[in-house]
Amino acid sequence: MVKQIKTRVLCAAFLSGVCLLMLTGCPGPGDRMRPDETAQVDLQGENVCFNVTEAQDYQPADMAINPRGTLSKNKNINFSPDLKVSDGKLCIPPSYYRFPDKGQFIVEYVLTSAKHDSEPRRFVVTLEINHGHIYNVTPTESEIALPYCRYVQDTSVAACQL
Repeated sequence: MVKQIKTRVLCAAFLSGVCLLMLTGCPGPGDRMRPDETAQVDLQGENVCFNVTEAQDYQPADMAINPRGTLSKNKNINFSPDLKVSDGKLCIPPSYYRFPDKGQFIVEYVLTSAKHDSEPRRFVVTLEINHGHIYNVTPTESEIALPYCRYVQDTSVAACQL
């Protein structure tokens, strides 16, 4: 009698483990969330430029420029931007997008590489334009995917971006 109970408990535990593994799958590289990157923004002539650290051969695959607070379903996304990363900068000329003289914007873009095809880089840059001057603005937690350090430590959003 005791042997039957032990057998049933072991079978139930084994079956539960197998079912759990089947339902959840094995962890893999696609299960790891990559935090978004951010960049410094500046004006170079009439171009709005973003610094790209370790640019290598990364080039933009898509770009979205929208006023801050735009709902996801209303965002304007260009999946074939005719822009290039050059000398560690991604510049947006007025012919691509003309920023107004005043307002806050969120610029989201993905850089892809032929050498590192499994490692696209996603950038989120929030900026403010005021009378011909441009400033970086710290993104909110709902605008950017943060690294784990933000939740473990009592640090600011900007501190985790380093």
